Amino acid sequence: MKRSIPLTPMAAALAVALLSMNAHAQQDESTTKPGTLETVVVTANKRVEKLENVPMAISVMSEQEIQRTNIREIEDVVAMMPSLTLNSGTTAANNAIFMRGIGTVSVGIGVESDVAVIIDDIPIATQFQAFKDLADVARIEVLKGPQSTLFGKSAVAGAVNIVTKPISGPMVYRASTYLTNDNEWRVNASAGGQLDEHFALRLYAGKTRMPGNFHNLTDGKDVNGSGGKTFMAKLQWNPIDSVQVDLSPRYNLQENSRGVTAVNGFFLRTGSAAAGTQVSTPIGLDGVYLNGNPQLPASQLLAGINVNDPGNRNVRRDFPTGLISSDRGVGLKVSWTLPNEATLMSITSWSKYLANDFRDQDFTDQPTINSVGSAVPNVGNYQFGTYDIRSKTQELRYVSPDTGTFKYVAGLWVAHNEIYRHFIRGYCVAPTVCSSTSPSSPTNYYTDIYNTNKSIFGQASWEFVPTWTLTAGLRFNQEISGYNYKRNYYTDQLDEASFKPGPVGVDQFQSYGNSDPATTGKISLQKQITPDWMVYSQVSTGYKGEAYDVTSGLKAAAAFPVKPETSQSFEIGTKANLFNNRMSVAATYYNSDFFGYQQNVTYVLPNDPTIYSQLNSIPHIRTHGFEIDANAMVGSGLSVSAALAFTLPTIEKWAFGPCYSDPTNVAVNGTKLAANGSIAGQNARCFPIAPGSTTGVQNLDGQVFPGTPKIKLNVGANYDFGIPGWPLKGFVNTNVRYQSDYSTNINNDPNARNKAYSITDLGFGVRDAQDKYKISFRVNNLFDRFYIPNANASGPSSFRAGPTATSPQVSANSWVPPRDVFRYFSVKLDVKF
Repeated sequence: MKRSIPLTPMAAALAVALLSMNAHAQQDESTTKPGTLETVVVTANKRVEKLENVPMAISVMSEQEIQRTNIREIEDVVAMMPSLTLNSGTTAANNAIFMRGIGTVSVGIGVESDVAVIIDDIPIATQFQAFKDLADVARIEVLKGPQSTLFGKSAVAGAVNIVTKPISGPMVYRASTYLTNDNEWRVNASAGGQLDEHFALRLYAGKTRMPGNFHNLTDGKDVNGSGGKTFMAKLQWNPIDSVQVDLSPRYNLQENSRGVTAVNGFFLRTGSAAAGTQVSTPIGLDGVYLNGNPQLPASQLLAGINVNDPGNRNVRRDFPTGLISSDRGVGLKVSWTLPNEATLMSITSWSKYLANDFRDQDFTDQPTINSVGSAVPNVGNYQFGTYDIRSKTQELRYVSPDTGTFKYVAGLWVAHNEIYRHFIRGYCVAPTVCSSTSPSSPTNYYTDIYNTNKSIFGQASWEFVPTWTLTAGLRFNQEISGYNYKRNYYTDQLDEASFKPGPVGVDQFQSYGNSDPATTGKISLQKQITPDWMVYSQVSTGYKGEAYDVTSGLKAAAAFPVKPETSQSFEIGTKANLFNNRMSVAATYYNSDFFGYQQNVTYVLPNDPTIYSQLNSIPHIRTHGFEIDANAMVGSGLSVSAALAFTLPTIEKWAFGPCYSDPTNVAVNGTKLAANGSIAGQNARCFPIAPGSTTGVQNLDGQVFPGTPKIKLNVGANYDFGIPGWPLKGFVNTNVRYQSDYSTNINNDPNARNKAYSITDLGFGVRDAQDKYKISFRVNNLFDRFYIPNANASGPSSFRAGPTATSPQVSANSWVPPRDVFRYFSVKLDVKF
């Protein structure tokens, strides 16, 4: 079917303006010596430095790599960076970035992330705001290990520093369009450069759309995709030579339908998982019923779906799943170069993020709930809500001159964040007496969180003797935070005007003015063995403040702040630039310990069938491993790169961890316990939390911390060559990614495991000698290697092989495939004047 590619009025106007302007061809912007590697700079220490001079583990994705591999979203970055992994939630609002095996999984707004995301010196308030189109990006710096000293809270495990394209030189005009055989498209245009000696600007507008790689049989539309439109501007004013003022407004609208799960396994389990005798027998839809309800046969609910196809892409939904968001804001940076060549900076930001999230909870297009007075199901099971996030930041920074043996940066930081959340799940209305134990686990709550942070920080490096440099930093942060929460269980009260909360202390909680002071620091020792080779060691600490468990299951016992999360990390590494800048190597060994690790887990209470989610403070998590980054120019026009991460995260101490379901662990002697005293229906290591209790816990000391493969490897190559007899240059590039298998659930369920896989991509194309025109072709997943990246994704779990609630439980596997789980082809045209 022919598809049109609409442009927003703003993007269309900008594109027309660019094409109609009198443009001049620009010289090659690269100043790198031919036959050598590009010089890579980073701002990890809040000053511009060469990557090989910074005593810290950093991986950098350059603009060339971003363009070559068609990076669009943060998910694409995670796929290419071995030290990063992604924990996919039910919607993008529950996604989490993991660094070196550590990240924050939470469904509530009262928990900050472990990995900070910073865009042009401005940190975003909540990590999931980063799951949108990455527009006009110059480079992405992955700063590994605690970064709390210079980047504050939410960098307890690391930081992702995104730098957009700067304004430099005369005006340059660019446009790009991208199409794939599975109907993804992107268009964007930009203009940037110096207008005169005092003014410069950069404008960017773009629009993207990926319909999705699932097909909804209910309405014939594709889902599990994303797309958006973005406008960004940079306005630069130099009133005098020593002062520069940058104003950066931005706007993004994003629609994300990821999180839709498809059934790809339907079977009964017998035997024992613990004993290794478990057998899974595939079954069909006949004789299977949702919740064992004879009115809800699977043959109708999942009609047309092959539930035993591992690659099934068909779903049935009558309600959306995903996130629709808008993000707008502005940054103001004033830089004053002092007479001593030091820089004094003021960085101010304001942003407002609004979002609506949705989820089809029954995973079907049929009613599954009986309304009041109805003898048959006539209402669907849905959840939906809103986010309203408001953020203001102010930083004053002093950066010493880049000359001499003593350099330092110091600053003051103030930030205020407010997050408002409304959430409704399930169905329950009057005159029914509604509670958390009602069918569909209904809830309706409003909550808001605030935090105000004030910090003073500084870091200095001192070459105290030739070739030996000591770097030390310190930050003191004072946070004041609190929340307000009110709830009921009536899902027809859709706005605050009609909302009537339950009693104080049962359904209403609040806590204000919680003070949380913290001090973090780091120290490193660097030895420059030769001008091109150095070794270093570093010790650093991280701190993430108090958290609040403001989710649907909030109870009085959990209404207080969860204690802060802290980290201690040690790393030793080396960096070398070899063979006259034809090869660079960086290698790091690290060990990091996290105390009071903040993590959401599920649990049940005695005689209460409802599954709750509660924020836990896990006593001790550890991650250690090594990383290697290497780049080489091995021949004329031929460059290769390799990045390896070997990561071993473990649960060092957690005596009261969550259990997992195991229907093969059966009850004996008419009790609720199995033969070894464990709780029937749970794994054999799951014992009552107290004698007579039906709440089970297992000791997870020394067990695997999930979410990260032990080995993650990325190898790439790029070859540029001339085409005889043509005024053109050709290029070919390839990339191979591999990751080993890994566990996906903190309860160490052996069935929740992702298998190892490798993916190969191939690109090629031509460009003119001045790089004004370039056409690129790419095949992602060249060998069409099928893999399942998220074993046991959240999906239907209430089917039974019979028309009663006590019929044998059916295990249903579900999945959410990423972009390249199936091979696809793309073509891209880039134009520059």
